[in-house]
Amino acid sequence: MRLAIITSNNFFRESLKSLLENYNFENNISITLIDFSLDNIEELDVIVSDYKFEKIENLLKKTNLKKNQFQGIEIILISEKEFELPSKNNFYIQQPFRFIEFVEVLYTIVERLKKKKKDKKLLGYLSFIIPDRKLIYKDKTFVELTEKEGDIIMLLFNSFDRGITKEEVMSQVWMLSPNIETHTFETHLFRLRKKIRENLYLGNLIMNKEGRYYLNHELIGQKN
Repeated sequence: MRLAIITSNNFFRESLKSLLENYNFENNISITLIDFSLDNIEELDVIVSDYKFEKIENLLKKTNLKKNQFQGIEIILISEKEFELPSKNNFYIQQPFRFIEFVEVLYTIVERLKKKKKDKKLLGYLSFIIPDRKLIYKDKTFVELTEKEGDIIMLLFNSFDRGITKEEVMSQVWMLSPNIETHTFETHLFRLRKKIRENLYLGNLIMNKEGRYYLNHELIGQKN
């Protein structure tokens, strides 16, 4: 877990860093402390701060961080007692707090990060958010897919090195015998390619070589 502390209170920063460095975490959890800068924001999993959320939000808006990347960073806000906590999807700990409370929040975040990892397929510049069926290219453009289109994309992700045949798609997506004559796959593939071309501006993401379908290695920044 890569964590940065944002604060103007040097005592708070150094105290928390010391506690994190010396605490013996269980379940193979390791904390890597990173000095925060606007340049390394994409490297972070967690931000801990005693700023108000609006100040953090304004700070991050000054970076080149895309919206979906910003939402992927877990934020722990350390607030004063009298501060009224807004209902946002972040973690809030009121001062004064015991360090064990902070540790419990970190364990919760670890579980959330594990779940996010399971819910997301990543291949070079291309990522696929499985629950939302959202295909994203270079964290800039995205397209939402139908259930069957998402299943096809998942097969292409999983068979990146070897490719996949029409018969395998028919068997695994539609549970049909490969010997059945149907244009179902071709119809869905045509619509899927059209969506990708119009939304991700990629004209040749799904390729066909000798009867096997592949994701274009050059476009997504991955070598075969």
